[in-house]
Amino acid sequence: MSSHQPPLSQRALELLRADGPLPAHAEALALFGRFIGAWDMDVAFFDAAGKEVFRQPGEWSFSWVLDGRVIQDVLSYPNPEGLSAAVGERRIGTSLRHFNPKTGTWRVIWLGATAGHLVVLTGNPVGDEIHIEGPDPDGKALRWMFTAIAEDAFTWRGFLSDDGGATWRLTQEMKARRRVHHP
Repeated sequence: MSSHQPPLSQRALELLRADGPLPAHAEALALFGRFIGAWDMDVAFFDAAGKEVFRQPGEWSFSWVLDGRVIQDVLSYPNPEGLSAAVGERRIGTSLRHFNPKTGTWRVIWLGATAGHLVVLTGNPVGDEIHIEGPDPDGKALRWMFTAIAEDAFTWRGFLSDDGGATWRLTQEMKARRRVHHP
């Protein structure tokens, strides 16, 4: 490696990062592109009976990556078991959101690094909302929804179905407020 090249880990981040959406698909990419930036979160979890069992602040940051073809986010909040937000103890995960111009749909890959959960879902706009659906790691139906979307706020809700989608129960809700605006 020459003396003027950055370390390999920094180079990988430089290659990952993009300044904006791929121009050929900028209009479609705006569905999730409007979330680019940092958001302060109010994170809540609910048990099977609908009782709130956890509420803490968190952070959700969205960025353009892979030549502007993908939006990557990182979500972190304190670990509910110990309420620690320290590195290595917090809950943290990442999503890759990729628009497929052939199908007009979004593929969303979520890796919950703390719990080791990996899910692959499909997303679409539904009216003024965004719905993302697919199986959880146990094969149960998931539905994630971005609702009440505004320039500086949105609500994200996670639902789980134990009966193949006949009924849904709220498992998580996050209310977001924009911290930093990126055009």
